[in-house]
Amino acid sequence: MYTVRSESRNKSMAVHIQNAHENRKVEDIAQEMVGKRTFIGWPFLQEGLVTAVSDSLFKYEKLVLVPGTLAKVVSNPHSHQSLSHWKGKAERIETLYSKRCGVITGARLKRLESGALVKDYEGPEKELEQAVQMVISEVASEDPRFIEKDVPPLSEEFPDGTNIFFLGEHAYDVAAQVSSTTDSALSVVLAFFLSDKTENNKFKIIVDSRISQHYLPSFKAASTIGMSPRALSKITSSFMVPSDHRKNNLGLSIKFEAKGLKVIDYSRKAGRYWEFSEKAVDLIREYKVGPIWLALRTFLTFTLMLGSRK
Repeated sequence: MYTVRSESRNKSMAVHIQNAHENRKVEDIAQEMVGKRTFIGWPFLQEGLVTAVSDSLFKYEKLVLVPGTLAKVVSNPHSHQSLSHWKGKAERIETLYSKRCGVITGARLKRLESGALVKDYEGPEKELEQAVQMVISEVASEDPRFIEKDVPPLSEEFPDGTNIFFLGEHAYDVAAQVSSTTDSALSVVLAFFLSDKTENNKFKIIVDSRISQHYLPSFKAASTIGMSPRALSKITSSFMVPSDHRKNNLGLSIKFEAKGLKVIDYSRKAGRYWEFSEKAVDLIREYKVGPIWLALRTFLTFTLMLGSRK
């Protein structure tokens, strides 16, 4: 526990909070709490309104699906970026309460792929030396929050009617609903439309019929076009230029370094370096003779000069 921004050197008392919502479905919690007032920030309470409830995979909100009917709880999956954000926020909340308030908000159990819950011990950096005669192998009353649990029955983990995402080979990431369960398998109904399969087949045909492109490393592409590699890197990305109290993107946006994203048939990344296709080289040549390049050239030269002096 921390006091005045440094770890306490004396013994500290910690308060363990029992989770009153443990073993409840998140949908039921959302149905009960969303749209109602609550008090947050314990021990310094502040009134608020619950707009959604989320777990590590879904965000549960109340939405009116049909005009004139009551709002229903709807689950929306987190985006790939939101998954890491949710985990980071949860860890910050737990750290805040444990380190600053001496309050333990929950047990450290992790779920295996089989569905079993096992204890998640701290890493080697948190190892402690103890005298063997001062350790106890068993206790009379064990904390129920830290008790490991075997794999639950599928009927309990996935009751009939549960909304899921199918991760099978033929319909990956398609919404589905559990129709029945056995001891070792699920029966699901896929929300799959024939139009989706037709579109996927058309997309495959387009991809397979693409003309094979010859790619050049960025330094060779720059030499071919007649500009410096740094200038090429700038204009092929999003290049923001201030104008009239706002910023305009004058770049070609055919590569995105921060996200590691490429544009098919124009760019690709080989290890740490970018490569550009002949189609991209032709596009950049057209860009150089256009009015945007004439206006951008002076600003780009000035920017690169400033960067070289740092």
